[in-house]
Amino acid sequence: MHSGRTIIVAPNGARRGKDEHGQLPLSIDEMGVCLTQCADAGVAMAHVHVRDAQGKHSLDVGLNREWLTEIRARFDSRLVIQQTTEAVGLYQPDEQIALVRGTEPEAVSLALRELRPNASFEKDASRFFFELAERKIYVQYILYDAADLSLYFQMLNDNILPNVGHHLLLVLGKYKKGMLSSPRDLLDFDIKRLSDMGISWAICAFGRHEHQCLTAAMSLGGDVRVGFENNLINLRGHHAENNAELVQQISVLSQNMGLYINSVEDLRKNIFRSFES
Repeated sequence: MHSGRTIIVAPNGARRGKDEHGQLPLSIDEMGVCLTQCADAGVAMAHVHVRDAQGKHSLDVGLNREWLTEIRARFDSRLVIQQTTEAVGLYQPDEQIALVRGTEPEAVSLALRELRPNASFEKDASRFFFELAERKIYVQYILYDAADLSLYFQMLNDNILPNVGHHLLLVLGKYKKGMLSSPRDLLDFDIKRLSDMGISWAICAFGRHEHQCLTAAMSLGGDVRVGFENNLINLRGHHAENNAELVQQISVLSQNMGLYINSVEDLRKNIFRSFES
């Protein structure tokens, strides 16, 4: 796989609204403007939360299919569009699975603890994970702490997870006071083991230290996810003008560090190769 870094943008998330930032995209058209700016700034993948007419996070299959079809028609040559299945306390594993089966995304994010909340869900979750690998849908397993990572390693070792067609998102500081991430949170995860096993990984981080966390991850070989889902603050300590400003910050820093930033073509080559591992 290409050794460059991939920048992923998470422009809206499931919870934030216009009251927190006027440029947070809640409609298809607003998302289109945002993704154009972010692609210009260096993003190769977009993690998109679908919102309904009231601005609420939705896993409705029809609405998600509408968003995914429209956004891919506009951006397929510029971005990999990653669908989210985040439960936000509202949806059950069978609804998350039905969403993916009903929309056929190119890429999807799955919180391992949501699809496999306990051992009784393991059989159905495993069947679904292998189905995605067979259908060549690129999976990002979201891991919130060291226990999630241990579960991932165990499921991989037990052949409950396929060892192809996926990467990881390590979430820094999700359950810390104030959800304020720190670069030290990377120490909670066994990065060396991931590197030794050749497993592709990225991080996201909450709050005003997002940039410092992303910098640390890139220096260790990780990809990064940036955007208003996790943080609204730029390096000057002010609200960023838009998502693209946060992307531009990390893109410029990457270049200053001498790191190659993956294009969407590079990313798709890596995705293709990941199914051959």
